[in-house]
Amino acid sequence: MDNQFNQQPNTGLEQQGNDSRQGYYQQGNPYQQGNATQQSTYYQQGNYNQQGNPYQQGNYMSQGNAYQQGNFYQQGDPYGGNGYGNYSGGSFEPQKAPNIFQQFAFSFVPTLYERLTRVKVGSMIGFVTLLVLVATLLSFASVMVSFSSIDMGEIASKLPEFALEDGRLYMEEDFLFDEGNVFVYMTEGIDSFSYEDADAIADEGYQNVMLVGRDRLSLMQNGEYQQLDFSDLGDSFALSREWIATKMAPFIMVIIIVLYTVFFLWRILWYFLCAAVYLLFAMLIASVMNKRVSAEALFRTAVYAKVLMFVVATVFDLIPLVDLSVPFLFRVAITTVFMGFAIAKLPDNRPTPAPMTMGQGWR
Repeated sequence: MDNQFNQQPNTGLEQQGNDSRQGYYQQGNPYQQGNATQQSTYYQQGNYNQQGNPYQQGNYMSQGNAYQQGNFYQQGDPYGGNGYGNYSGGSFEPQKAPNIFQQFAFSFVPTLYERLTRVKVGSMIGFVTLLVLVATLLSFASVMVSFSSIDMGEIASKLPEFALEDGRLYMEEDFLFDEGNVFVYMTEGIDSFSYEDADAIADEGYQNVMLVGRDRLSLMQNGEYQQLDFSDLGDSFALSREWIATKMAPFIMVIIIVLYTVFFLWRILWYFLCAAVYLLFAMLIASVMNKRVSAEALFRTAVYAKVLMFVVATVFDLIPLVDLSVPFLFRVAITTVFMGFAIAKLPDNRPTPAPMTMGQGWR
């Protein structure tokens, strides 16, 4: 039985193969069949580096960032180019700034002031200079026409015979002119007149009083008193009725030309000084409208907004026989309203944020 018992295992498990031979060693253990390493690990199958990580598949750099896809400068900003609208459709050809004649026409239309804000400084100064020059020349021409109609010989003929020389007055007969609110009295018999003399005559209702004595001229106009001692003119100064009739006209013309030249230069300076004051109003208006507009654009707006009332005042000054003037507060109000309409149409200079693109975000 021992032999049989001993033989049975030989014909059983040993013959058929124990689990070591027929089992997982013969059939294939996990290493023969293929373990995770033989079957393919994630390195053999392809890890994220072999399959393609975000850098191989394409990150936001390789797909195209805002600069590669096109930022708002390449795609075109809301103004069709730059902040002032100089470029359209993404092109880089700037629109031409208005010339001097266009500047004059556009200054009457507040909705077109956006184009006027692109005018260069030199062109703006040239426009104002030309505008003031034309207005001054028109005023000068009006004065010259009026002056040319004056016959100095006829005026001199109404004056008495007199001579002003050697620092004193010479005349044979006294002269009196009393008409309307004007009173003139000339005499050699009195050395000089005083303030009390002129004031006493002005109290009778005269606005212009001139009293001429041998040594002094006393003048009161609208309550203001002035006097001139003839000795202050010097011994070389000479004036007579004949000189007024023959040489006064050319002399007065030279004086008028000099005065208008100084007046012209002063008007240019005054124009820009007023525009600087209006700039403060323009900045306040832009603040109320919650708009960001550059100071240069606001100053140009103030300069061109003044054109309307400047022209109106000039026209009123040229109308003959009509004493009209534009009230100061009315001019300020109209100019301010013009600036308000213009600023409402000006583009806001706040920077426009670049649009978000795929792959562009916070990492």
